[in-house]
Amino acid sequence: MKRINKILAITLLLGLSVGCSDVLEVELDDEIRSTEAINDAISLQSAVTGLYSVAQSGTYYGGEFIMAQDLTGGIADATGFRERFAQLDNAQVPASSIYLESAWVDAYALVNSSNLILEKIEELQLDDPESMGAAHFFRALGLFDALRQFGEYRNMSSEFGVPVFTEYVDNSTALGIGRSSVAESYNQIISDLETAESLMEYTGERFLVSKATAEALLARVHLYAGNYEEAEAYATLVLDNPDYRLNDDYNEIYENEGSDEAIWELQFTETDGNNLTEYFSVSPPEVSASYEDFYADIAADDDPRGDLYYDDGRVVFVDKYGVNDATVDGNTIMFRLSEIYLIRAEARARQGNLDLALEDLNMVRTRSLPSMPIEAEDVADFESFVDVLLEERARELAFEGHRWFDIVRLGRAEEVLGIESFRTVYPIPQREITISGGTLVQNPGY
Repeated sequence: MKRINKILAITLLLGLSVGCSDVLEVELDDEIRSTEAINDAISLQSAVTGLYSVAQSGTYYGGEFIMAQDLTGGIADATGFRERFAQLDNAQVPASSIYLESAWVDAYALVNSSNLILEKIEELQLDDPESMGAAHFFRALGLFDALRQFGEYRNMSSEFGVPVFTEYVDNSTALGIGRSSVAESYNQIISDLETAESLMEYTGERFLVSKATAEALLARVHLYAGNYEEAEAYATLVLDNPDYRLNDDYNEIYENEGSDEAIWELQFTETDGNNLTEYFSVSPPEVSASYEDFYADIAADDDPRGDLYYDDGRVVFVDKYGVNDATVDGNTIMFRLSEIYLIRAEARARQGNLDLALEDLNMVRTRSLPSMPIEAEDVADFESFVDVLLEERARELAFEGHRWFDIVRLGRAEEVLGIESFRTVYPIPQREITISGGTLVQNPGY
């Protein structure tokens, strides 16, 4: 996908049908008027399909965003020769990082594409609540991914949030948009998700966003924001939904598309392939699972979650998305029920209810290790609960885009990685700082 190297660059993919594989890439910049891209209900639905395609980018949920969080989070190793992966592996990412530039563009491409769709729905007076809900959802997702990478998202009083805008902008307009505060950033994300929840229906659909998907993201966002009662409440809504249940076998979600546990899978085909297998399955792989910091304990426990990794004596291959680099149709698991149990476990522990928190955590753990539940005496206080929670989240959600945010959110990044506190937030890409002419302010410490 072509990258437009300007602040808040925008790519909107418009499809000729509702299938994700049949899309036409349309560059929306100052030369091509975006107002002509959506003109009726059919082109609107194609534009919504395009939002999934933006998320599928090889530098977003179809590849590098997923890997980056495990590299920086310390459970993956850069075993290839790409500088941007080595920088992430060191958890000292410079503002010149190619990964950061792509991550910024990806998130704001999703935001601005969603803005355009919402504007055209209003302008054309189209009655399509599902499309409107999806656009609100994707705008929230893009803003949230920007905030948790580039903003001080743990500090609700911080001025260092991310740029927030709800109207479609061209390149020249984007240059004047500065950073919102963290609170303002969260307010827009949560508002969008609440709107999405009100517009969409429960469908049981695993490959398209729905009301349940909005509730799952609301649970995750409220957890990050420190709104633990709300995080627990939204997690409970998802867990009580009869459309979803934990698979008996952990590995089933990777073997069978759309299993009972999946809330939303970003679906890939051989036409619009997932880049993750290319990175994980070449020999040597560009990124591998860390043996000492991740895989050794799983292997020692004979944990079946280790079946998705292959230790060849030199590196540990990740087989979650396929076992060779020709397998490109493995889906990215965006939300699944085990994560929701772990979200509720953390939210309950944060509120001092360790007994119920442990019940939720063991729902996940004992599926894979039925004879090895965590006992109450092992989690006498919140800090000891964090120890087992981080271990369980690593085993359950590794290489799905969570680890870096987990150790930062739970206050362990400096200890685990030996880094300065300011490095728990990525820097704003220097290119964006430069292009903005000083409108964007860099994160403290960089």
